[in-house]
Amino acid sequence: MTMLKRVPIFLASFILLNSYLALAFNANIGHRSVVSSVSKSAIGMSSTAAAPNSEQKSHLYVPSERDEYYQGNIAQYLLDLHNEGATLNFCGGMMFQLVLSDKLQTHLKSVAADSSSEGKQKQPIIHPASQSLMSRTPDYKKSSFADNIFSFHGRELRKIPKANGGMGFVLQLSYADPSATLGEVSSSSVAGKGADAAWNGSPVDPQGWSKEEIATYDGWRSDQFRQWRKCSMYEDEGYSTFGQEFGNEAFGLNHRFFLHLDNQNKMWLSAEDGCEGTPADGSSIMKKLGGMLFGM
Repeated sequence: MTMLKRVPIFLASFILLNSYLALAFNANIGHRSVVSSVSKSAIGMSSTAAAPNSEQKSHLYVPSERDEYYQGNIAQYLLDLHNEGATLNFCGGMMFQLVLSDKLQTHLKSVAADSSSEGKQKQPIIHPASQSLMSRTPDYKKSSFADNIFSFHGRELRKIPKANGGMGFVLQLSYADPSATLGEVSSSSVAGKGADAAWNGSPVDPQGWSKEEIATYDGWRSDQFRQWRKCSMYEDEGYSTFGQEFGNEAFGLNHRFFLHLDNQNKMWLSAEDGCEGTPADGSSIMKKLGGMLFGM
């Protein structure tokens, strides 16, 4: 076939698929994806925000190269994913750019540079394949607890104009209060619906969870019943630079996240409700379809 004969066929398929993806990707509630918020240095705002070169940065997503390159320094691995503007492939094609808050970056840089036994104890943990759900991890409780080691605070954010992956999605991880403790749920404690433990952490990261997000977190429940936040709500609750960083149309939902391996030794960043993504090589499904259609 000539290109002119092929275009109508590909175009029809492309339009149908694009329409389906648009509905799925931009729904406010109901469809699970996972993302979180972003700092200025990540969302197309600096030269380091370009998607990683799939040949030169293969240690970011090839398990054997990752293990050899980082030698257990998971803090540095997360920093490199952020610095390279890497995307996480959720649900077989939903691309979320990973972004770390400024305070979490500072913390991870300190951990990454500390080779002492104490420093190694602060390294983020990648759980084994047998713990592919947060509910399977040791001492799991339904709470807002995070310690920047076993679990993280984060958000899925949508409608981010310059997010890598071409779908407007960002998954942000932020810094959680390391001095907080877990306690029993009582009439005087603050905990989300269905919680079986109360976490007394404070909002210590200007780009992280607000006191309202901490108090009402219920990420084990369906997104349909949870509190989504628009730009104005984030800013009213204390994230004053949210619109500047992500745009005034951005909105999102907070989640707890953890890292785990699969049976092929791939690393997954998983939300408490089970939706998860693995580092991608920088090519989105829409980019591939565009190349087929237009010979790019």
